[in-house]
Amino acid sequence: MSNIKDVAKLASVSISTVSHTLRGTKPVSKKLKNKINEAIAELSYEVNPVASSLKSKKTNNIGLIIPGITRIFFPQVIKGIQDQCAKNGYNLTFCDSNEQLEKEKYSVHLLNSNWVDGIILGSVNTEDDSEYWELLHKLGRRRKKIPIVSLERDLARVGIDSVMVNNIEGGCLATRHLIKCGCKNIVHITGPKYSCLANARQEGFRKELGKQKKMQVNEIIAEGDFSPLSGYSTIKELLNTGRIFDGVFSANDQMAVGALKAIKEHGHQIPEDIKIVGFDNTFVASIVSPSLTTINVPKYQMGVAAVDLIMKKIATPDMEPVNIELPINLIVRQSTDIRSDSSWELFGW
Repeated sequence: MSNIKDVAKLASVSISTVSHTLRGTKPVSKKLKNKINEAIAELSYEVNPVASSLKSKKTNNIGLIIPGITRIFFPQVIKGIQDQCAKNGYNLTFCDSNEQLEKEKYSVHLLNSNWVDGIILGSVNTEDDSEYWELLHKLGRRRKKIPIVSLERDLARVGIDSVMVNNIEGGCLATRHLIKCGCKNIVHITGPKYSCLANARQEGFRKELGKQKKMQVNEIIAEGDFSPLSGYSTIKELLNTGRIFDGVFSANDQMAVGALKAIKEHGHQIPEDIKIVGFDNTFVASIVSPSLTTINVPKYQMGVAAVDLIMKKIATPDMEPVNIELPINLIVRQSTDIRSDSSWELFGW
């Protein structure tokens, strides 16, 4: 097989000129580029990515670990990550931890062993596991540090860069809207207890109820796990046991869709009898019937911001950790206001 020396000899240039042309590390004239490309074609030369990465300590590969591929929040996030990686000349290696910390840790080990240049991580670890956070903060080898960027939670305090939204604020927005719509008995379907973002949304729910004490709104807490089935089963159980409620705030859209189905099966009208608010503004929100009022999270932009942050960290490893907070907003649809827009959103999925 031909090597870089053969290409340099045939093109009558130095080995370093061929290397810079292939890697784009220094400007090379168009005339020389053409000579080098002709030599590469004639020799059927292919770059050995393993040898190249060992020499440069760069693989041009970013690892991504998310907690659940079935959570419809993530496709647009992944699309943003993939597009921005391609823009920067990087490939993407994807892992799904399936909401399991041990599987997440194995994925981190796997990506580290494959010398990725950085990892974007949606972690399921608990807040108090300082040993694991310290391991992530120091991830890499003696000659190559691997930066981590956290999705959806602020880990800047443990030295890890983060991209997130203010979930407490989102919980407040959703709850405030239901109260303004006249709801007096509100069910909050939480996410799993280990999820810090679910806990933050619940904190926002309770914080807003505390602000609105004079409205005398009652709370009902029902634990879910972010799946549509958990939203369906929790609301079904409440209805079967005769609990009275006129509002539902779900910690994500998928559980809200399950809740919507259970309520309709019991013969209640939405929003006349019971109003529902979700969280994330995923693609299902506009196409269910009635369409779902929800908190909009800029998912694609979150992916782009995560890649931009990890590129900065690769270029400047000693950069102080930062937390980027993206804006959120309430989108009102027919699950709380029958007069609102019912058009489908067909872009982005």
